[in-house]
Amino acid sequence: MTKDLEKNQVGKPDVLKFYIDSEMTQFEEVGGTCSNRDNFDEPCCTVRSVVIGLIFVIATSYLHQWTVYTFSDTYIGPMLVILLIYPVGRLWEYIVPNSKPFTQKEHGFALIMTNVSWIFFLQFNFATSAALPLLENDKLNFANYFFLVLAFQFLGFGLAGVLRRFLVWPTEVIWPQNLPLIAILRTLHERETSAKETTYGNVKTRSWKEVLYQNKLLFFFLVVLVGFIYEWFPLFIMPFLSVFSWMCMFDINNHLLGQLTAVRGLSLAGGGLTLEWMKITQYLGSPLILPGWALINIGFGFVLIIWFIVPIIYGSNVRNIKSRPIAGVMFSGITAMNLVTSFTSFAYLPAIFVHTALFHGYDLWQQLRSKSLNNMGNDMHNRLMSAYAKVPDWWYFILFSISLIVICVICNHNGWLAWYLVLLTLVINMCLVLPVGLVSSITGQFLQNAPVYYLNVIVTQGLSLGNESKPTYTFIVVGYMLFVQSLALIQDMKLGHYMKIGPRPMFAAQCLAGVICSIFSIGIQYMNFNKHGINNEFDSSFSIFDYTLLGGSAFNDKEGFFYGDNTANRGLLWAFLVGALLPIPGWFLSRLPRFSWLKHLHWPLILISFSWMPALLSAGALFTWLLIGLGVYFTIGKFSWSQRHIYLTSGALDLALNLILIIVNTAFINPERKFPSWRGTVTNNGWDSCKQALIGKS
Repeated sequence: MTKDLEKNQVGKPDVLKFYIDSEMTQFEEVGGTCSNRDNFDEPCCTVRSVVIGLIFVIATSYLHQWTVYTFSDTYIGPMLVILLIYPVGRLWEYIVPNSKPFTQKEHGFALIMTNVSWIFFLQFNFATSAALPLLENDKLNFANYFFLVLAFQFLGFGLAGVLRRFLVWPTEVIWPQNLPLIAILRTLHERETSAKETTYGNVKTRSWKEVLYQNKLLFFFLVVLVGFIYEWFPLFIMPFLSVFSWMCMFDINNHLLGQLTAVRGLSLAGGGLTLEWMKITQYLGSPLILPGWALINIGFGFVLIIWFIVPIIYGSNVRNIKSRPIAGVMFSGITAMNLVTSFTSFAYLPAIFVHTALFHGYDLWQQLRSKSLNNMGNDMHNRLMSAYAKVPDWWYFILFSISLIVICVICNHNGWLAWYLVLLTLVINMCLVLPVGLVSSITGQFLQNAPVYYLNVIVTQGLSLGNESKPTYTFIVVGYMLFVQSLALIQDMKLGHYMKIGPRPMFAAQCLAGVICSIFSIGIQYMNFNKHGINNEFDSSFSIFDYTLLGGSAFNDKEGFFYGDNTANRGLLWAFLVGALLPIPGWFLSRLPRFSWLKHLHWPLILISFSWMPALLSAGALFTWLLIGLGVYFTIGKFSWSQRHIYLTSGALDLALNLILIIVNTAFINPERKFPSWRGTVTNNGWDSCKQALIGKS
């Protein structure tokens, strides 16, 4: 029988044996993947897990900094880290005398430490943190840079701890990004004989379907093998597969056909497909991890915005956009799709606040009053975690306060940004963490958030901080780093929550990894800049958002996005009113029994889904992403028994891509060894196999 935990009980309670095997969480995605039990005595924060974690933090920090300075796509993602940590832990178990078995919690602990360096690497691609040394010009100061970035780490950590009652403890915040990681961790460590295996008998008497269903590790590595073999074709042998505009081939000179159906057009009726896992998942993540209702929302938005609104804007020829492609590529100027996606990006910002207030306001108020896990309802994961020693809120407040003071002092003292502007950018981005975190936690989408970055850009222009100036760089980086760092650490906190890693070991893991990652990452950068200087051929310091129309305006538009020659862009400001109004009708109608299904209509998710387009994400890639996600959901994804296999498939494809990128980038692309030229390698500069999609109407 289930027993209640005694209030404030900490230690080794026998009542932790109180689970019922049939009791699962209310969400099938979690119930089919996360364990419904916990072994309180299982080792977690041990010498072995700490040492292995530190080894991987240092190794991945070095590799990722090397990647930045060699312009390579080589990286070690979380799925590969899991596979590398496992044999190291097993080797330790056999080599070191009197070692206990390498446990799942130790494995998860080392993974969470390594994830800190993964987060740091992603910030270089999105948050321009690599641009910070540029602020000092020739007076590069290691202490300034080290303490500033370390303060970034702990500022986000402090805010993450304060917000855990909203974004970690509640049952509904499932953070789907973690589920493939948990699936493979459990597959590696939980290979005991099950009731199904007993029923089916030994391998000789089972069909191949039963073998793959039961032997999840075999299933995982088979998918890895298939993905590894296939990815050679779009990445190296047949690059045209990544921009496969097949419908355009019926008439390669038909401009209208190319604009409507190509990958870099509208991909109407699936006329342009992206058959490469990297381009499909690079900005949207895996389509296999999203809940079905989220996929349906994005699919509805794709039809409404890309296939309906964009052609209307193009046909109106506003601002002479017919002279350019309907979608375009990076730096192609203002196109119809650029205008529409800029509008949706602005509309997203007020929409997410209104949606949060209407649909989550009451729950947030209740969670605000909850001081511990004991008050978070009858969720089984919370009950299991409530037996562990808590981390008081004041620990996080102290980290946040000290980090805030350090950032203000360094920025103000060096003349990068006045302390009051530091506070302004932090307040703006802090206000966005909770509502955006709610979207990310229930949909698995958009930890990196283009509209939030754009907002920082627009504010710098409104404050007249100057183009490519120290204040502009600092304002954007400080604010956006706080935003993305907080969400990434919260996501890892939820991973530890599902893995039943105690709050205090989690606190220690993230703090220690943050310090070590900062030391090695910044040290490598410092040595590189001292050796080669700043603005050299070895420096790839940029933000991925700089390639977009809005992001690039911070550094390319001398007069600003809304001023001078860009005055016409002020019409986009109506998006703030539209975004604020959109969630209201759906919320009102959803309160009526007849329209209760409208509670699943999620306008912030719909609006933000297109913020990467067209510069970074093509219509063909998004269509293929939706085709895969909805195809899986409407076939096997609705069944609880398939959830773990779907997450294993997602993780296996990510691992296969990671492995193939390491080989292709280090052995072939970087040394400029190319596959022999043939028709399949002709990709029109990698943008689209249909040339008509890339040119305007003559």
